[in-house]
Amino acid sequence: MTSRETIPIGTRKSALAIAQTVQVQSALEKNNPTRSFPLLRMATTGDNNQAQPLSSIGTTAVFTRELETSLEKKECDLLVHSLKDVPTQIKPGFVIGAMMKREEPNDVMVMRPGESKALKDFGKGDVVGTSSVRRASQIRRLCPGVQVMDVLDAADSPYTCLLLAAAGLLRLNFDERITATLPPSVMLHAVGQGSIAIECRADDTEILELIKPLDHLPTRLRCEAERSVMRILEGGCSVPIGVWTEFVYSGAEPTDAESVGQLRMMALVSSLDGTEIAETEAVADVNGSVDLAIDLGRTVANQLLAKGADRILAKVLKDRDTTLVPTGTGEEKTIKGWEV
Repeated sequence: MTSRETIPIGTRKSALAIAQTVQVQSALEKNNPTRSFPLLRMATTGDNNQAQPLSSIGTTAVFTRELETSLEKKECDLLVHSLKDVPTQIKPGFVIGAMMKREEPNDVMVMRPGESKALKDFGKGDVVGTSSVRRASQIRRLCPGVQVMDVLDAADSPYTCLLLAAAGLLRLNFDERITATLPPSVMLHAVGQGSIAIECRADDTEILELIKPLDHLPTRLRCEAERSVMRILEGGCSVPIGVWTEFVYSGAEPTDAESVGQLRMMALVSSLDGTEIAETEAVADVNGSVDLAIDLGRTVANQLLAKGADRILAKVLKDRDTTLVPTGTGEEKTIKGWEV
């Protein structure tokens, strides 16, 4: 089979999507200097419904459906996604061929220039901006009395702070706007947050080999475990499921970036108002195995179910049209070119 010299990459049109796709494009060009990788920019259902919450749009594939249609028609040969936007059940005929090394997955606080206030001091009278039900539920639990509203970054906005994903700000060079990074003891992040996924046709062996060097094993192990939790709980980025994964070592952490130790996972499911929580933690030896990482996710999901996560999620799905749900598009909202 003759190798392709031009390999189109499908992406959303947003600033963050383009920044992430250029990162993939640059890596592929470096490894394949005789080939070209033009970008095919597309708008998705999520991009066209910025004023609606994900729950009202009625699907989990709001940021991927149009891209996968283009891939299926062979208008492009691979797609670049924020992994947190990719449904846990991949469309038949497609595969996530690579997960690039993860950016910082934490959420962060962004305050107006010149203002500073510790999150522990937030309470009645403070207004927190976020379009994520996951962040909203955890901040309500942490800071009873705060008001949570949809995001808007303006000098005259009523917000004490915004809660955003660190990865998006870092990739768009807005890191100077980060007031504080929220550790897992304060807020658990979204499944797959900070990770770039490269999707292709499952039978396209040429592309699978091409993107294989971009797959980062520690990232894949962490994210496959996280996605396993969400898959079992049948959640999406419009429900309040938070996770944290990290590798832990018995001795000093190795200097080899590809080394993996025991995989530790924390996870929670929260009611929209933050008053009901199911949370758990588990550690497993995954030995570099994706299957074992997925098994860890199953274990964590079953522990959450044993603690009432199914009851909490059922109530969330029933109540998420109330004022407790910020408007916007779940984990994705554009603020002056940012996606949060």
